[in-house]
Amino acid sequence: MRFYAVSTAAIDHTHRALSRLHHERRGGHGPSRALRVAQLYGHLQCRADADGELLLTLQDLARSWHLQPSQLRTDLRDLQSLGWLQVQRRGNGTHIRLIDHDATSPRLEARTTAAPTGPQPDLLTVFVEEYNRHRPPSWPAYAPRSSGLASRLTRAIRHAGGAEAFWPLLRRALGAMPPFWRDTYPNGRSGGDCVAALLSTDRQGAGLGVEFWHVFRWASAATTGGTTTSAAVAMPDQATTGDQLLATARSLFLWDGHHWRGQGSTALHLDRRERLRLTLALEAAGVGQPGAALAQFGPADA
Repeated sequence: MRFYAVSTAAIDHTHRALSRLHHERRGGHGPSRALRVAQLYGHLQCRADADGELLLTLQDLARSWHLQPSQLRTDLRDLQSLGWLQVQRRGNGTHIRLIDHDATSPRLEARTTAAPTGPQPDLLTVFVEEYNRHRPPSWPAYAPRSSGLASRLTRAIRHAGGAEAFWPLLRRALGAMPPFWRDTYPNGRSGGDCVAALLSTDRQGAGLGVEFWHVFRWASAATTGGTTTSAAVAMPDQATTGDQLLATARSLFLWDGHHWRGQGSTALHLDRRERLRLTLALEAAGVGQPGAALAQFGPADA
């Protein structure tokens, strides 16, 4: 499980900003709320696209964070009053556009390492070359007209552990994508659309983190030697090694703080015995709560 930290300067900046809202403020401005609002803004920065936009389902985020949806709505209204973002309710969720309100203020960035925040120009060039050389024939070539996907590429490279680790992973993903993505998705789409799909996740995986992006899930499926499905993971094999089993388990199950939750259609089609085997592997690796797998999916001979 990967944890993201918001800088102390960003929390202090948020606290002072909320304190200045006065009558426009919908919620409190105490230190604990400043921490929550700063964390929310950092989370939005992490999920936003290169244009600073994202579509959010407040009910889902509130459930994941064990908050009331009304609390997040209040936080978003205050952030909008501060001029840090714009919020628009839509039928399929809440559309948010982040605003670079003050270039000199502390940024509320999601950080995983002290690595540079933007890719070097040669990394983008190498990415384009790798993609065009190894893409399936059904996917169009990619010729970037801007650096719109640069921030997502940076996050992907950082998550992989560096550029040298990312390129082989990218090649595996391009060779192991599921039939829908290889044959149907590219119809009428540009190279930019296809690259964006690589650096994003299925709809049901929104907000789960970089590790659920297609480029990582498809590469993981190639590593396990399985056939990718609509959930972009391989069906687990009884003969897989410990590392392969754990990688498959991580792609199929998420601990929500109380129960094991299956990710995608592949997990839904597993029998109880296989669900137990995979979640036990996760618990053995320190994920989740010991005994929860057996209580949820046991006994072992079911």
